Amino acid sequence: MFKPKFISFLVGCSAAVFSAGSVAAEPIAVEDLARLPAITNVTVTTDGNTMFALVGPSAGDDKDRAVIATWDLNDLSKAPVMAAPDGDDSEFIFIQALKNGYVLTAIRKPYTGSLRGCSEGKTTGSTRTWVVKTLITDTSFEKFEEPFIELGSMRGRSKNTEICLRMEARGSVASRMAGDPDHVLISRLNARSFESELGLLDLETNEVEVVYQSTTDRSAAFADPWDGEVMAESEFDEKDGTFVQEISLKSEKGGSFEKQDALRIDLVERRELSVIHWDDKAGLYYINTNKFSDKKQIYTYDPKTRILSEEPVFANPDFDATGVITSTVPSEFGKVLGFNYGADTTRTVWVDPELGGIVLGLEQAFPEQEIDVIYASDDRNRIVFSASSVQHPARYFVFDDKAKLQAIGAERPWIDPADIGTMDLVYYTARDGRRTPALLTHAAGWKEGDPAGKAIVLPHGGPWSRDYAGWDASGWIPFLSSRGFAVLQPQYRGSTDWGLDQWRAGDGQFGYKAQDDLEDSAAWLVSSGIAESDKIAIFGYSYGGYAAMAATVRPNSPFQCAIAGAGYAESAKILVGVDRSRFGRAAYASALSGRDVIKDVSQASIPVLVFHGDRDVRVPITFGQSFYNAVKKHTKAKFLTIPDQPHSLPWTPDQQRMSLDAIESYLYEDCGLR
Repeated sequence: MFKPKFISFLVGCSAAVFSAGSVAAEPIAVEDLARLPAITNVTVTTDGNTMFALVGPSAGDDKDRAVIATWDLNDLSKAPVMAAPDGDDSEFIFIQALKNGYVLTAIRKPYTGSLRGCSEGKTTGSTRTWVVKTLITDTSFEKFEEPFIELGSMRGRSKNTEICLRMEARGSVASRMAGDPDHVLISRLNARSFESELGLLDLETNEVEVVYQSTTDRSAAFADPWDGEVMAESEFDEKDGTFVQEISLKSEKGGSFEKQDALRIDLVERRELSVIHWDDKAGLYYINTNKFSDKKQIYTYDPKTRILSEEPVFANPDFDATGVITSTVPSEFGKVLGFNYGADTTRTVWVDPELGGIVLGLEQAFPEQEIDVIYASDDRNRIVFSASSVQHPARYFVFDDKAKLQAIGAERPWIDPADIGTMDLVYYTARDGRRTPALLTHAAGWKEGDPAGKAIVLPHGGPWSRDYAGWDASGWIPFLSSRGFAVLQPQYRGSTDWGLDQWRAGDGQFGYKAQDDLEDSAAWLVSSGIAESDKIAIFGYSYGGYAAMAATVRPNSPFQCAIAGAGYAESAKILVGVDRSRFGRAAYASALSGRDVIKDVSQASIPVLVFHGDRDVRVPITFGQSFYNAVKKHTKAKFLTIPDQPHSLPWTPDQQRMSLDAIESYLYEDCGLR
């Protein structure tokens, strides 16, 4: 694999971290958005004494890859210790603090070879992809264990099966288990069934005791974060001509699972229900569901009476509830501290007055920024948090003794917030009267009353997904805003977590009414005085790439050009990308249907840039190439291959540079939006 090498140096926050920025906005250099963050992925051990993060390349590492940093939070005068993979092409992409001096990390490396259909990629021949390995190590970073691959049961199986297992063994820690000092609960792939399983991992011996085995149609729905016991399972079934999800609960600790009629939902109706918390003192489950309303709401459920609470314990009339925040410290374990809901970004309603008051004070100290609490001690005397916004990449701090604030580092201290515009949650009316939410990032330096300028409509991927306000890790929004573009992110029909009605309105409408929403967002930009009618482009990635392709072939386009990243031009690919389960595909087939854009290339009326990574297995590069080869006969088209790029982040600095340079050149030279 690799052995780490260690370097010691300080990753600090310079004075620039706190600067308000210059008066005049300047285009952010491609290099400043492409380079690796100075610090990210901050995580703290359960005792609050040690912090880890991924940081940019150190002076001692000659490769453009992240290294692991370790801080002693009790003595921040000491420089963090760095560990970098050495001697091969592996790179760290994730780290999570556990306990007893152990951490989980993920590495990846490029892979070219046969997958035989066991992973995303070609069923025959060779596939260019990435191998991701999840590993357990301690703070010495000398020995890395792979408890997420169990090869002992591979006797009698083929070499190809072993390859499959290694390719799919991207396990995770499901719970750090506050009540067990020696174990964590992990999720991994079973070598025989190729279904997921939960197991208790002994951190000292690396042995795993399997406690739950999923099947094709049944999986764990909730495990007690105290001791790892699976207390709820979810099962998909076909009943009465429809597809349902049924929740079963343990009759008691250690008992058998029993189905709960009150927790059954209809998948075709697009109802959702999840078990999110167990209050062992009150003997109640917390359930998040849209079974009774357009917006998801949180109820309690009594397993003895089998009755949901008459009223939700938390609801927001305008937005979906997204979860509950509970304490993880032993002295108050499981105490409800607050509730989350999804507005422009994830918002919190605190019910714990002390922690809520601290966060309010931090919000006042960092106005217009989102405060994310990474760690809070039981006495609230140590808070590790980040502050961020669309203009501010995350900055990390330690707040000790309710008085002492220490800066740890900033993701991108070289970014001037003044070079990025502010973001607003707005609503516009589609042509059929539907009220549609959108996130609008103004051009840098924009002021009320400024003349109309240029804009980008940026539809999200999914399509069953949504956008959130805040720093854009892809770099696209700060890149475009700093170059004078307003950026509008429509939450078109079919977007999730904006209520059930908005979600279901997209059924069968991808490329049709969902595409109307994007064109109508361009009309709103003009009517609102944000953009001139001849200065609007559309840019999207994944499903957003599909939407950009669809815009290319729609008549009377409001866009001057389109940019399609990692897109596909056949609607059948939408279903594959959203749900691969047997029941999911059956339940959602009609909902996820849409227009086959490639059949309409003869109607193409605007120029298009198509770019695609050649290690993308979620949406293979052949999808983008087939659209380009078809559409170039009818309109001006360009195609760009991004070497070694996978579908999802993280992307390497070279990949970021190539795509951002191409986007800038195309908008300026081919689209005329300089």
